[in-house]
Amino acid sequence: MQTRISGLAVCLALTTPSVYAQLSGANQQVDTVQQRRELQESAQALGGTNSVPELYSGEADDVGPQSVLQPRHRRTLFEAYGDAQYFYTDNMFLASQGKQGADVLVSTVQAALAPAPAAFAGGELAWRAGYQHQWFNYDLAGADSLTVFDSHTSSIRNVGLDAFNFNASTAFGDITWRRANWVFAAGLDFRRLLDSSDYSEFYREYVPHWSFRRSFTLSENTAISLGYEGDYRGTKTMLPPGSYSTGYNDRTDHSLVLVGSWRLCQHAVLQPFYRFQYTHYTDIQRTDYLHSLGLTLYCPVTANVTFRAFAGYDTLNTDGFYAQNYDKLDLGGGLNLTVRF
Repeated sequence: MQTRISGLAVCLALTTPSVYAQLSGANQQVDTVQQRRELQESAQALGGTNSVPELYSGEADDVGPQSVLQPRHRRTLFEAYGDAQYFYTDNMFLASQGKQGADVLVSTVQAALAPAPAAFAGGELAWRAGYQHQWFNYDLAGADSLTVFDSHTSSIRNVGLDAFNFNASTAFGDITWRRANWVFAAGLDFRRLLDSSDYSEFYREYVPHWSFRRSFTLSENTAISLGYEGDYRGTKTMLPPGSYSTGYNDRTDHSLVLVGSWRLCQHAVLQPFYRFQYTHYTDIQRTDYLHSLGLTLYCPVTANVTFRAFAGYDTLNTDGFYAQNYDKLDLGGGLNLTVRF
């Protein structure tokens, strides 16, 4: 019977580039899942039917005239969100060579105090404060293993890919101002990455972030959105050992995001997207250039439930000593439930 060792123990034991890729992989996986969630907003706005849930009362007005008028919803104070996302990635360790593929299940629950927007400066101002927890589980449908060095027993052994399962715990707060087709937002996240076996922390970050975007209605069924997103990440990391400081992952990200939305029918919105992200590390000499593009199909099942199928491709160029250039393909689907009361 194989003894399970924690992904954290594996990461602490190894000093090869693959370990740093795994830590980056955990960070990037969390960011990618969150970005997919945010892209859904513009798809919901274009839906233009009562079957598509609005993120706030009258949201569909932001993208121009709709074929069906949206009714005014009652004012709400809280929101709860649940999501299950299952997909295949061909490069879970973000390696330049010897890619490791795996199926991934990401389960998310979120609760927030989120009062209905209020009129402010000719637009609408909304704020949220809440908590999100995510479970990342690898290789549920497979039986792949890796040879690693276990620092606890000073031995080399094989472990399953589920040794790299982890949790993400995030407390967040943000404020958003909307006027016509403009949206400005700012917020602060506190995120911890935890090993799934004993919930020990291997990474944390404080992330002030800011963004703005502008949507353009091309026709009754098509729209595009162009935006900028920025953040600064103050981090504490258990790796690498030796002379590096625990804040060697401190960095700032700046992204340009282009999203298209095409309503195929009353219950389906097709959404291609492209993101360019520039990352500058402040504690070490490292600069990253990340290109992400993909395609998502959103299908509202009910007013509160939405199904999506997606494909995404990432390619990274970096001059970091431990980091690697990589490309990665994700294919899968997800189902989410949103409730406001």
